[in-house]
Amino acid sequence: MVTIRTKKGNTMKLKYMFLAAASVLALGSCVRDAISPLTGKYPAPEVCEMTKVLSQPSEKVGNVRMFTLELATEGVTGSEGNWQGTGSVLCVKFIGDKYFLHDAAYTAAPAGTAKKGNYIVGQDGSAMYTVTNGQAKSIGLDYGSITVVSDNGDYTISGTLWLADESIVQVKANVALTYEADPEPVMLTKVLQAQSNLNNGTNTVTMQLATDGVSMTYDPATWQNVYGGTGNYLAVDIYSEDGYLHPGTYKPSATGGTVNAGEYGIGWDPGDLWGIGMVFTNWGTCWWTITDGATSAEKILEGDILVEKNGSTYTITYNHNGLFFRYNGKIEAIDPDGGQAVAYTELKTLISASANQGLVTLNLATDGVSAEYDPATYSWIYSGTGNYLAADIYSADGKLHEGTYQACTEGGKVGEGQFGIGYDTEMWGMQFFNWGTCWWTVTDGATSAEKILDGTLKVTSEGDNYTITIESSAINARYTGPVTFAQ
Repeated sequence: MVTIRTKKGNTMKLKYMFLAAASVLALGSCVRDAISPLTGKYPAPEVCEMTKVLSQPSEKVGNVRMFTLELATEGVTGSEGNWQGTGSVLCVKFIGDKYFLHDAAYTAAPAGTAKKGNYIVGQDGSAMYTVTNGQAKSIGLDYGSITVVSDNGDYTISGTLWLADESIVQVKANVALTYEADPEPVMLTKVLQAQSNLNNGTNTVTMQLATDGVSMTYDPATWQNVYGGTGNYLAVDIYSEDGYLHPGTYKPSATGGTVNAGEYGIGWDPGDLWGIGMVFTNWGTCWWTITDGATSAEKILEGDILVEKNGSTYTITYNHNGLFFRYNGKIEAIDPDGGQAVAYTELKTLISASANQGLVTLNLATDGVSAEYDPATYSWIYSGTGNYLAADIYSADGKLHEGTYQACTEGGKVGEGQFGIGYDTEMWGMQFFNWGTCWWTVTDGATSAEKILDGTLKVTSEGDNYTITIESSAINARYTGPVTFAQ
């Protein structure tokens, strides 16, 4: 006969466990007496059908959230200890890291050590209440697993629980729970690791961004990172053609281990990569939880990762399916500017956008500058005081595409992936100055230009808005807004 030793040191036969799982007794109180004084055996647990949600408050506790769920049988009303009627109330304090109660098999832990996937027991912890004519008697939960399964807000909650007096109760509930999306992200405040993977033949950058309280050291004996403290960190692989992290909205890759342009690598399990008996798990983009150095991971498979950059400061945001985090700070190792702040002249006005002979031509101005087109001279007449950027960008189809464009080598000859440098030219026996990409100064309508001969021009888009950034030895300037082409 197989035997099972319980937490309290009592021995029970396996057949009684099967009997406990099969018994269904519907009484006003769901709690059965403990061990029978005559036989020393556990009786079948009472099956308690919880049909009502009396309350479901939640609160943040550090980087996690405590969900206090108060369930009751028919016949009990009220909430939070102020009950009327007769029946049973189960009050469970679950710990999770999303804004809603997530699916899991929750296990018992005292408040001081409880983490994601636990429910709190002990002083001021979870308890079962027997209510008789509004008078309540409480017995604390001791151990046992509570399984939570949800489907669009419809929750099934079940488990066999041992109480502090060694009695047993089997709970079942099918209820609807509603949670409001959490407007506050988990803030990642430190860079544990940031590197380019180009030397490994992979067009990605890898980052580990952590909350306060998490540390990491490298163990050369095991070739692994060792984590300490308590909190969370994001491990993420983002596509990069040049080994630097660029602004953009990155989509999840279709498969683990393969990351294409505009994507981040989803979390995946490589398995025994090299046939050496070592099984690797949780590579790619994962959300890690650290508890006193012990680690666990949740693979990120869906949702967009938004990367923004202002000067030397990156903002990286993810908000999907209850997981909301943000990093705001420098990442010098993979910053194309080396972490040095870039001061941009902000361009506020789109003067014109046109397509012609394999180019998109933009004129973007600072505040205080305006222009009108003069059809008699086929030119723009500027007024006011300030600056504007005239830029030629390669386009095979006459549309403005996202990308990082390099300066062409010869004025007037712009190839794929390039912007046209400033140059002078002669046509029809006439000399023309400052064509191509130039930085213009307007002073009470009078104009002068400086040719842009080097640098990069980056184009990104979000919906109908574009961000166009040029960085060169002549000027660093940026435009954010719509781009509408002349008809």
